[in-house]
Amino acid sequence: MKADTKAWYWIPLLNFASGFPYAIILSVSGTMYKSLGVSNEDIGVYTSLMYLPWVIKPLWSPFIDLHGTKRKWFLTMQLAISISFLIVGLIIPASNFFILSLAIFWVAAFASASNDVASDGFYLLALSKDQQSLFLGIRSTFYKIAILTGNGLVVILAGYLEIVYTDKHKAWSYTMIFVAVFMIAITIYNFFFSPKIENNKKVETTSKPNFSKVFSTFFQKKQIVLIISFILLFRLGESQLLKMLNPFLVEPIKYELDESTKISEQKAALKTYYNIINHNRKANKSEMQFIYTNLPIFAIMQNEKTSLDLKNISKSDQTIYKDLVSKRTKFIDELIVHNGNSALIPKKGMGISNMDYGIIYGIFGVIALVLGGLIGGFVISRDGLGKWMLPMILAMHLPIIGFILISYIHPEVMFNLNLPYLEYSLNPLNLNLTTSIFYYNPYVVLAVIIEQFGYGFGFAAFMMYLIYVAEGESKTSHYSIATGFMALGMMLPGMVSGYIQEYLGYGNFFIWVFVATIPGLILSRFLIFPSDFGKKSTPENLRQSK
Repeated sequence: MKADTKAWYWIPLLNFASGFPYAIILSVSGTMYKSLGVSNEDIGVYTSLMYLPWVIKPLWSPFIDLHGTKRKWFLTMQLAISISFLIVGLIIPASNFFILSLAIFWVAAFASASNDVASDGFYLLALSKDQQSLFLGIRSTFYKIAILTGNGLVVILAGYLEIVYTDKHKAWSYTMIFVAVFMIAITIYNFFFSPKIENNKKVETTSKPNFSKVFSTFFQKKQIVLIISFILLFRLGESQLLKMLNPFLVEPIKYELDESTKISEQKAALKTYYNIINHNRKANKSEMQFIYTNLPIFAIMQNEKTSLDLKNISKSDQTIYKDLVSKRTKFIDELIVHNGNSALIPKKGMGISNMDYGIIYGIFGVIALVLGGLIGGFVISRDGLGKWMLPMILAMHLPIIGFILISYIHPEVMFNLNLPYLEYSLNPLNLNLTTSIFYYNPYVVLAVIIEQFGYGFGFAAFMMYLIYVAEGESKTSHYSIATGFMALGMMLPGMVSGYIQEYLGYGNFFIWVFVATIPGLILSRFLIFPSDFGKKSTPENLRQSK
């Protein structure tokens, strides 16, 4: 069966419009909060709670299924998402930005979850089963490209603006305003290019099951307990990995004392500190407070040392100030426990800047993901889901081993790459082409490439299985219920991921994440579905089925 050439105009951007806000709300928000000084624990809890709209979207998905057209729903929701992002951008400079931005992100999350319901339903209605299989790889790939656009290009922009303005609040404010404008442009594109396959009159007059029947028929499916268990547990490891991978990559490699300081208060703090260490005595409260405040400490990144000086931070910015205090006190406590031997303190993250993180995911990650997604959709369309289910699950989860190795070995081999960019000013005619040095760790880049390729290749199998689960009457609502359980499986583990990481440390945390992938793998071996599900129909197998 030949591909519908018109579908190529709307499927990529429609799925991009689902993945992009999802990335901004659930992933980029965490990067932003980390940059603005929010702790790993708070990032894990509050950004994971934003999964809730995707968890409970089955409660209102039948309403979307029964009222209005899917096209009107997703266009309206995409506009609401755009406005929400714009508001977030405007309130970031506020002193209480954390609470305010979380509230607006919640509004955007409900709109984004509704957009997903309508977009998924539109896809299932507009294409035949053969076309759904054929475009599955494209659909999944552009969804993931959207996520990497957020994690990559948007973070690159924020990192660049952090350098330009030396003000992280202003940088992220402008970044979110840009995201809002970009989302509006995508909405306009979808308005003009998505086909009108439904009409209100048809929707109102067609006989459809009532609200309660939509839910009851889903839970009457064969193997439903096993199906729900598999959906909940399949992403148990990934849900935690996604929350803590950015903190691991951007957190400083280690901290160290600045022995060469010339500032009198810092020299006095060093003298007090060494007096405590050399005499192996317990410091009193006033001494510890003096050391916590004045001891000169550097954060060691890939390419620079950053001073953790409390006096450089305005006390009105409570989020960043508290984060800096926490880092200083934790390092000082560890130093005293180890009697001043910093070599005994485990290394932290990989010390990558936000801009370098964005480049790694926005360039290397996107290329690997696109290739993996295209190949994944192709092999399912050629051979069916049964042959590729196990290899695809393994392809998704085995790359975690790469992050285990990196977190323990901590390779610090760096290569530098000069990347050109336009240097701008308020005068639009004064544009200068210059270069910026990109510091990258080849081991990190390789781990990201393997992980993203495996994700693009393997996730196609999971999404194809969800399409199988949704087969039958009310497929839009049933698909929404299935993805709601998937979101629940992402939300709950993600909420505790920050606490688990802080308790275990990064190395042991990644081992735990890898172990957490095993239950989903085991359950997948007991699932019953047609082995040729998703296989493209050909004249030969059509004759064999008669």
